[in-house]
Amino acid sequence: MNLRLVERRTRPVPLGAAWDAEGFRTGLVARLAAGLGLPHWGCDVVLVDDGIMAGLNKDFRNVPGVTDVLSFSYLQGAGSGDAVLKHGQGHAYADLWLDSLAFAQENDQAQVVGEVVLAPGFIVERCGERNWPENQEIPLLVVHGILHILGWDHESDGETAAMREVEAEILAGEGLSHPLLEGS
Repeated sequence: MNLRLVERRTRPVPLGAAWDAEGFRTGLVARLAAGLGLPHWGCDVVLVDDGIMAGLNKDFRNVPGVTDVLSFSYLQGAGSGDAVLKHGQGHAYADLWLDSLAFAQENDQAQVVGEVVLAPGFIVERCGERNWPENQEIPLLVVHGILHILGWDHESDGETAAMREVEAEILAGEGLSHPLLEGS
């Protein structure tokens, strides 16, 4: 899956090297995303202010307050004809069909199948408070967000464990440990 970084913050402040736009396009985060979904698919990684993220979290999850990552998928778990992605293919949780919201970009750009929305202010602050390295947290959040687009969820302990196992496997492919799993 190809990533495109989209800046939607009203007052963008400079972020550290872990947030480099080129890195999202061709670096570590891009390499992690490349094995997810289909190679010709695209995903927008959208940066928003904390207030916008809190509004999205309330509107779409009915949870008050800011969160680090939200995903919006243009794929669905049912449809007519053959699935565009089969269970297990590209780390898909289930067979998936394109939703009517999915759209192809102009100039041979990737078919956009979802958005991963990040709140950099919240993420940077939390990483500082917990002494978490941003260069490990950001790849995890992007992988986590894309897995949601591919049908994964963490509503139960079993789903959480399964999703973290897949995240750890993907991160390990680039020599990263999963920051939430000890010994990964």
